[in-house]
Amino acid sequence: MELDDLKQAWQSLDRQLQQQNALQLQQYRESKLRSVGSSLRPLFWGQLVQMVFGIGFVLLGAWMWRIGYGVALPLFVTGIISHIYGIATIIASGVMLGHIAKVDASLPVVEVQHRLLRMRKAYLISGMVVGLPWWVLWVVPLFAIAALQAMKTGGGAGDIPAWLWLCLAGGTTGLVGTLAFHRWLHRPGREALARRMDDSAAGGSLRKAQAKLDELKRFMEE
Repeated sequence: MELDDLKQAWQSLDRQLQQQNALQLQQYRESKLRSVGSSLRPLFWGQLVQMVFGIGFVLLGAWMWRIGYGVALPLFVTGIISHIYGIATIIASGVMLGHIAKVDASLPVVEVQHRLLRMRKAYLISGMVVGLPWWVLWVVPLFAIAALQAMKTGGGAGDIPAWLWLCLAGGTTGLVGTLAFHRWLHRPGREALARRMDDSAAGGSLRKAQAKLDELKRFMEE
């Protein structure tokens, strides 16, 4: 074989190997990105459940403020608060579902990483919007039942059991304490602790998806 023929054959083989490696890398990349999307599936279903929960609170709140309007002020006020909370819960779930839908295996790895970071921030904010009020709102159904019973017997807010008011006060104290701790945690000098707390609050699905994406990024950089 002539030297030129050998050189051409070697170049052809090299191109074939490069094409094969590129194809395998593309297949590996797409597989990893699809697994990132699969990791978010529990979060997707969780947000749907949360949305249904929010719809339930909207209906409960509407029932409470309609019955309590002009008759029982505590029932009316808690109904309005529950209604607003339900709407906020639905919006928070919708925002998260929108972020999940934007994770596409056809996107560049860096773009997927940016979208996961935005999703993480949205999830932490959503957790505060939905989770923090629960310090107080878990009392709402019991409060509604007690207020309704008081109405039926011709009583007023004073007939609501004292232990319910104590639960409400305790929940309010817990809410204020949690907000104070969050403010303390994010002061200068506590960045490492704040980061660990945020990581634990980010949820298993997001942490798993981020780990798979980091693994893919390291592989592509090698």
